[in-house]
Amino acid sequence: MATPTKDTEHFDDLLTCTICLETFKVPKYLPCLHTFCESCINTYIVSSVEKGKITEGFTCPVCRKIVSGGDKLEKPELWAPSLPTNHFVTSMLDKRAIKKAEKMCDSCLLNKEKTKAKSWCTICEEAFCKECEKCHKNFKISARHKLLNLQEMESGRTPFEVCEVQSCDEHPGKIIEFYCLDHSQPCCTSCATLSHRKCENVTSIQKAASGIKQSTKASGLSQKLREHVIQLGEIIDDRNKNLADVANSTGEIKTRVADIKTEILKHLDRIEETLLTELTSTKKQVGIELKDEVGMISSYSSAVKKWKTVIDSVLEHGSEQQCLMEINKIEPKISELEQEIEDLVKNIKSVKVVFSPSSPITDFIRNTKSFGNIKIDKSSVSSLSCNLEIDKVDFRTGSINILQVIDVCNGAGSTSGIFVQNLLLFTVREKNKVVKYNNDGQSLLSELALPGAPADIAVVTQFKVAVSSPGQGVCVVDSDKMTLLQTLNLPGIPVYGISFVNEELFITCDSSTLTWINLSSGQTINQKRTGDNSYFVLSLSQTDYMYADSFTSVDYVVGNTKKFTYTNSEFDYPRGIGVDCMGNLYIATNGSRNIHQITNGGELIRKIPASTVGIEKPWTIRFAPGSNKFIVTCNSSGKAALCEIVSK
Repeated sequence: MATPTKDTEHFDDLLTCTICLETFKVPKYLPCLHTFCESCINTYIVSSVEKGKITEGFTCPVCRKIVSGGDKLEKPELWAPSLPTNHFVTSMLDKRAIKKAEKMCDSCLLNKEKTKAKSWCTICEEAFCKECEKCHKNFKISARHKLLNLQEMESGRTPFEVCEVQSCDEHPGKIIEFYCLDHSQPCCTSCATLSHRKCENVTSIQKAASGIKQSTKASGLSQKLREHVIQLGEIIDDRNKNLADVANSTGEIKTRVADIKTEILKHLDRIEETLLTELTSTKKQVGIELKDEVGMISSYSSAVKKWKTVIDSVLEHGSEQQCLMEINKIEPKISELEQEIEDLVKNIKSVKVVFSPSSPITDFIRNTKSFGNIKIDKSSVSSLSCNLEIDKVDFRTGSINILQVIDVCNGAGSTSGIFVQNLLLFTVREKNKVVKYNNDGQSLLSELALPGAPADIAVVTQFKVAVSSPGQGVCVVDSDKMTLLQTLNLPGIPVYGISFVNEELFITCDSSTLTWINLSSGQTINQKRTGDNSYFVLSLSQTDYMYADSFTSVDYVVGNTKKFTYTNSEFDYPRGIGVDCMGNLYIATNGSRNIHQITNGGELIRKIPASTVGIEKPWTIRFAPGSNKFIVTCNSSGKAALCEIVSK
């Protein structure tokens, strides 16, 4: 969808320093993986030392984690230069400059001259003008270096790999040449001979990194980060909602106080001010606590989003080695983050401000010394779950348990469903409505009538979903209040299945057409013809999506390039496509009456018979974010099966 000159725009945030809010200059990263300009973090460190804020180390400006100082405390000005350089960010900066045709010759810049670069050396990671390129080729040590034509790179005709080598963080003068499988650690020659000489499984970095971008490990990490982004967003929304509830409850208390005031006005004048002062103070206290929680959770969310952006960017634009390097940086942080999130969620309490009027107030006014009591009522929020045990489930070999079969359409009909805020939402096409069930599927909580017959449903944000309706368009629904927020008419656009790329962009499909549409404006961004049978689509990222391209095949596309086509002898009428938190893909086949579980590379893992999930003809399949639970719907019986994958 994006042209070659714009393919770096979506990671501009990744290239911006959060201190100076400008493009990175000499990017340095901390142990928490947050990156800053060397000059910015140096000023921050020196300033912290001068203000006496550093005793054992300084705190990261973003996540507030302590960075131990050691012997650098005596000379804080040397701390920032000793931090490791973020080579991936550096390469992305070069890539953006090249794409925008702004890259200058690095050799000329050293002589304070500006000459437009013509070529790029993937070994030296430097751009050269025509004259400097000749000099570079004349040196024996660099004569065999691989040089790429910048004009071809700008136009997209040459595959873009900015960097083919990586520097060692432990020994900056050395490049990464090996990889220790025993310790999952990249090594230079010094590392290999000093720290890993006794290790049995040391291989070349090229061999270790081969295929990493297409591996389940990479896609699983990206998916896990995506789930954590969603999870942290849910926690933030819960805290903000709690903050609003507290504000509403204090308003209700004020109203109640006012009602009592009319009956006991003479005595009320003396005690009203005391109570309202206490109430205001309590509201402020609770507000401060909840805002502090939101701030802390937001810092986690920011970190995860940054890591997610890094992984997605390196998967799309980095080299195999860069991908491996970034995975090695981020993976160790995930366990630590998950533990911190688990501890945080355990300590989160639902806060209510409760007013209890004194019983004598209605009996005898003269005996009343207090208007009532204001207290903070805190209780655990059971709906927030980190699902940290999910790593113990083997999604590829695990058994499938049916938790509940829900008769959504009362005996017959077509339905599609999703998980939203630990609840279940389903479409009922024959009744023109959406229904909401509790998380175990046993209780119908509410329903909403729609202007047209719904075909599919997708998550937009935490409390907002979109429902597609053939011949009508798309309805946006508040999933919390179950109210209609927006109706987007799409005349002439084939509408059936729907999947969101981001909060503003969605893909809808029907028969032989995929259409990308802006939710706010209704403007068609892109349209694509398919083979046929394209009734459902799954957006996996900004560039990746899947859809049925015939009655017996499904295509996985990255940008404008087909990654693979999946087909099988027992694969008739593919319909809904789902993805679990480990990156495994699931395709519901309505004709073959089974579900095909495949890798993100298009290899079959296993076929799951429809009877295994309690459904006759699978229609759609959706997983709960970060969970082993999923729902499968049927287009004939109108039923939906809530299931889970568990280890055998």
